Amino acid sequence: MLEIGDFAFDTLSQANVQMLERIEVWGYVSYKVFNPATGKVYKATEEQLNPEGNTIRYDENYLRYVMQLSKIKNETAGGFLSSLASSIIPLPHQLHVLNRAMETNNIRYILADEVGLGKTIEAGMIIKELKSRGLVSRVLVVCPTGLVTQWGSEMQEKFHEKFHVILPSDYDTIRRLTDSNDVYGQFDQVISPMDSIKPLEKHAGWTEERIEQYNEERIYSIINSGWDLIIIDEAHRVAGSSGEVARYKLGSLLAQASPYLLLLSATPHNGKTEPFLRLVRLLDEEAFPNAKSIVKEQVSPFLIRTEKREAIDNNGNLLFKNRVTHLVSLTWDERNNLQRELYELVSSYVSKTYNKALRNKKKNMCLIFLLIIMQRMVTSSTAAIRQSLERRLNVLRSQRTHLGNLTEEDLEELDIEDGVEEALEAISLDMELETEELQMIISVAKQAQFQNQDAKVEPLLEAIDSIMSDDNTQKIIIFTEFVATQKYLQTLLVNRGFSVTVLNGSMNIEERNEAMLEFKNNTSIFISTDAGGEGLNLQFANIIINYDLPWNPMKIEQRCGRADRIGQQRDVHIYNFIVSDTVENRVREVLEEKLSVILKEMGVDKYSDVLDSEVAECDFTEVYMRSVGHPGQVEKNTYPIEAEMKQQLANAKKYKDVIREEKDLTRLVGTEPDFDVDVALRTMMTYYECWKGNDPRLIDRISIGDEEITKHLKTEILQDRMSPLLSVSIANFPNEAGCFMLWELSISDDESGKRIIPIFVNDAMILRPMAGKRLMEVFLDGTSRLTIGTAPNMSAEQYAGLEKLSMEFAYDTFMELKEKQLQLNQESYNKYMYALQLRMEAAEHIGIDNIRRGRLAKLEKEKAIIEAEHKKGAQVYPNFRLMLAVRLEA
Repeated sequence: MLEIGDFAFDTLSQANVQMLERIEVWGYVSYKVFNPATGKVYKATEEQLNPEGNTIRYDENYLRYVMQLSKIKNETAGGFLSSLASSIIPLPHQLHVLNRAMETNNIRYILADEVGLGKTIEAGMIIKELKSRGLVSRVLVVCPTGLVTQWGSEMQEKFHEKFHVILPSDYDTIRRLTDSNDVYGQFDQVISPMDSIKPLEKHAGWTEERIEQYNEERIYSIINSGWDLIIIDEAHRVAGSSGEVARYKLGSLLAQASPYLLLLSATPHNGKTEPFLRLVRLLDEEAFPNAKSIVKEQVSPFLIRTEKREAIDNNGNLLFKNRVTHLVSLTWDERNNLQRELYELVSSYVSKTYNKALRNKKKNMCLIFLLIIMQRMVTSSTAAIRQSLERRLNVLRSQRTHLGNLTEEDLEELDIEDGVEEALEAISLDMELETEELQMIISVAKQAQFQNQDAKVEPLLEAIDSIMSDDNTQKIIIFTEFVATQKYLQTLLVNRGFSVTVLNGSMNIEERNEAMLEFKNNTSIFISTDAGGEGLNLQFANIIINYDLPWNPMKIEQRCGRADRIGQQRDVHIYNFIVSDTVENRVREVLEEKLSVILKEMGVDKYSDVLDSEVAECDFTEVYMRSVGHPGQVEKNTYPIEAEMKQQLANAKKYKDVIREEKDLTRLVGTEPDFDVDVALRTMMTYYECWKGNDPRLIDRISIGDEEITKHLKTEILQDRMSPLLSVSIANFPNEAGCFMLWELSISDDESGKRIIPIFVNDAMILRPMAGKRLMEVFLDGTSRLTIGTAPNMSAEQYAGLEKLSMEFAYDTFMELKEKQLQLNQESYNKYMYALQLRMEAAEHIGIDNIRRGRLAKLEKEKAIIEAEHKKGAQVYPNFRLMLAVRLEA
């Protein structure tokens, strides 16, 4: 008869259990038993319990199965499982991101590396690692349309992960084919363009009900699709200029739709606190209640950032090549006097109309946008400005003008290619006068085109010929703001015998892919607009020609970033074309002079260091547009932007420290994950199936997320204290008689709080510190030759002696796990208490007494919950259990 406290083997559950209570009713005997491996208490009949112990045969396959399982569990808890070496060799800063991201189970971060450092690769590494650990299976990537192709190809080529692109045009098709409204639920890994799923606030010709229906179908279909991880690329866009814009609403919904969230942005903080506050609140609202919470201590747990200047390769060398900038300045001569006249006429037309539009109480933003486009076009190409002028004239003649829906907020976000159609149909301030003026300007534009080719063409051809003569395999990237100029240059260069590829924002994903491949493999010259060039990786080319210069220097920096990326093998040469005798050139010169002085005063020695952040937020449009009509007042017109630049850079000094991350990347030089989890899993399952007497060839491609694998990883293996021990001798190994053991040390139920420790104690009861690890490596090595037998089990006294020695040896590991848990618990507590204190301070200022008391009472309850969680997290519940004991023969 079994006594309370006795162990027996449950033949049904195939586990050793301990007797807790004997129950006898009407001659039926059963026991309440405890399974220490699972922690479960249940009832078992006397017949199913075998007091003699385990009847299962243990052999070499069982030994190696337990070794592989233990190795995988340790790697899960303390290392990286994703096999990266076969696809990419991670750079030190990318490994740093992976280290940081996997420090805790709360994976909600801003990946804020500067442009060109490979944030897509970093996100892919995190995806792979989370999938390897069985933590995610459904992943959504939301990005600008121009980056969709890059994401899909990077995930496929670098990580062998298939993502399905769902465009707005696909929605109804998928719903019809699947006969399901859950369009996004049809695929586990999806890429969706950002603007195709943002909530609509208005749409020409649509009723509010139609808009609401559209939003319900598109937005909530994707939000409610049960994502494990959501990634938002160019995430600063969803911060918005206010909390009400559609993109921010989209960001807020997505942030709540998944436990894991990655926000990717090279410019997370633009010098203005409010947009950054909105961005970090997507990660954790409670941690960032108001602007006072934007301090380094509060932000750093959520933000991972490497700057270009600190990035190194796997040999410890600086990662990026040099940039060499060439200014190509040209003037209009007699051959181009009509082009000069055209410039002056367009500038006069633009200036007069622009000033009138600004004075109008109801600002016609479509017209203002049209005038901005016209002024920028006239210095781009005669073909571009003539085409737009003619289209505008046709609109006026056919009376197709309307007020339009563009707002000032829209203008801030629009690329020059966006909204052109709507701008061309803007209501005229004086249709008769504008028609007459346009007719006259178009006449001059036609004459200018027939007079001679544009003034910039000859220097362009000379530059290309010079570059090609040095190396005829060179690939050249030409950027322009306008499709019309792009077509003009394409025709010109093709007629000169050059092979040319074009890319612009109107091209769909398939066309973009074809264009990229064509340039990489076949053509010499690539002409792209800014909208078309978004997200391109063109590091196989190192020559960039800016045929026309955007007014915002950030656009130039973005263009350069297409080639100045990881993998660039040569110095990047940049040619900036500018017509010297224009107001635009004078404004540019003055701005650069002023910025140079400001940077010198502030101790910044590299102009490009600020182009991707602070200066980008300055609105340069107004300076140019004010100066067009008043060339003599350029200095005066730049005063406001000079003050704004100073303010932005002053803000930068404050926030640079907030988002800067102190680290030593040299520690990671030459390191990369070397544990292939797929191989380890297949090996483990092969041993298991062989031990069970099954055919191991049935194991095909398995992953850590498979249900069968998850079951194994959750299995708690305990040494049977009643059955005989495995006896092992190892060929060609200095065997010493004793006991090899695997002990599981845990301080919490979380997997990160567990470690499996191999320990060897010889027959003289001396613990050999290095021998346990060495023996585990031998057992993991499938080529090692083992002789397996059985040995008598140990007495309770022997078990106690071995346990005492093993606990002494494992104490340092226990302290390490304990300190890590306490540190993370304290960091979490500090973070939430800091935020709570700010919210309490704000509540104290509520003027209405009962509302103030109610708010403070609610906050006090939150405080009690936080303190209780902190107290609970500070408790350590260590456990030390013997998983396996093996008799090692001499």
